[in-house]
Amino acid sequence: MNFRKKKHVHAQVEAGALSDILFFLMLFFLIISTLASPNAIQLLLPKGQTGHAIPVQKINVAITADLKYYVNKDEVTLENMEGVLMAEAAKLQTPSIVLRMDKAISVDEMVKVIDIVNRAKIPLVIAVDKAK
Repeated sequence: MNFRKKKHVHAQVEAGALSDILFFLMLFFLIISTLASPNAIQLLLPKGQTGHAIPVQKINVAITADLKYYVNKDEVTLENMEGVLMAEAAKLQTPSIVLRMDKAISVDEMVKVIDIVNRAKIPLVIAVDKAK
């Protein structure tokens, strides 16, 4: 007679806690990866005696709510803006345009100015207020 009962032990892994841990690890690495600057390349640059900083030379373009266009505080029309921008850019060594416009301006009006700047082949930056 065999009095021993055979007990079959089934191994079982709880995956619920494991998936929670993996989810938190994934979130952690995603958050950390956004803090790291992807364009930052660590270089030790050589020293130079004759080097100097290149100044940023900007041309200010403004559009008011009543669709008046200004280039460096001088009022211009949309038709002659390209000529004025080319003349201003010719005076500068490394020109760039800072576009400031009223928030009530439609995107269509902004695109008209961007097209003019693109034809002039001058770098453009659109100025905005800092979000609070």
